[in-house]
Amino acid sequence: MRTEEPVTIRPTDPAAPNVIPSRYRQVAVAAVPTLDPVWLADHFTDREVYFRTRFIVARHEGRVALVEVDRKPSADLFTLTVAARVLAGPDDCAVVVDETVDTAVPSQLAAAAEAAVPGVRCVVVEGLYSHVSFILNPAPIRIRLVDVVPPGPAKLLDQVRRVLATAEDLPPIVVVPELVDSRRLLAEEYDVPPRDVLIPCRGSGMDFPGSSVSFLDERPPERDWTLLGCERSNQIHQWFYGSTPERVDICPRQWLTADGRRTLTRCCLLQEGIESEPTGTVVPWGASLAEVRAALETIVDRSGVAWTHI
Repeated sequence: MRTEEPVTIRPTDPAAPNVIPSRYRQVAVAAVPTLDPVWLADHFTDREVYFRTRFIVARHEGRVALVEVDRKPSADLFTLTVAARVLAGPDDCAVVVDETVDTAVPSQLAAAAEAAVPGVRCVVVEGLYSHVSFILNPAPIRIRLVDVVPPGPAKLLDQVRRVLATAEDLPPIVVVPELVDSRRLLAEEYDVPPRDVLIPCRGSGMDFPGSSVSFLDERPPERDWTLLGCERSNQIHQWFYGSTPERVDICPRQWLTADGRRTLTRCCLLQEGIESEPTGTVVPWGASLAEVRAALETIVDRSGVAWTHI
């Protein structure tokens, strides 16, 4: 027996975007002899189910269908269903088996759906701990992420992925990286590599063939170099040496555009917090995970994304 009050459940709109169970314990799995929709609706009506069960992934010969059941209000551990409906038939479903996917996290489900057959309405995922869940009518928010490399890996991209890996309370988000290589920017500016290049600090991948590299944070003796840096680096150079060098600007903020895309980037002129403007959302160069999370929440709030977290 259990003591929780029974809850009346509203049927799920089969056309609603981003339908995702809030708990994988709502999802049961059953082997069946056929995936015919009429048979499934009849078979799962007036059947005993666990009191948490709302969805059933019906399996047959490697294919699946998604069924939703209505339960009788009851305080018992098991209760009878009063109706069943097929939300997605076998032709509308794909199955992903990936033990790295946490099926409780919407963005991880969305990533699995991106890797499935394009255009499939329902992606059933068997993931971490062998938990099974699904995303129906996936329509994730797509965020363009602009950053500069090297150093690598791109820090902001890594931070966003780390936040989304555990964000159970955010709608499904897919990140679209747009990484600008500062070495390419330098090559586009000069036909012949400058003899001396000054970069803000050391980092992985900071090699510039044909040039001698110095690091601004080490305050080296001044030379006739080209600064590969942003406005903050230019300000530091003026403080150190009292002069303004030739400079190739690598601030990612310059690639924000008013084209309607949801864009996230970073800027070292921003010290803390986030800035949100029509062209994109900006975090500090050394943003914390909390600031990155706040930026994602801001983008979500402005996007007005529809999702059904049930």
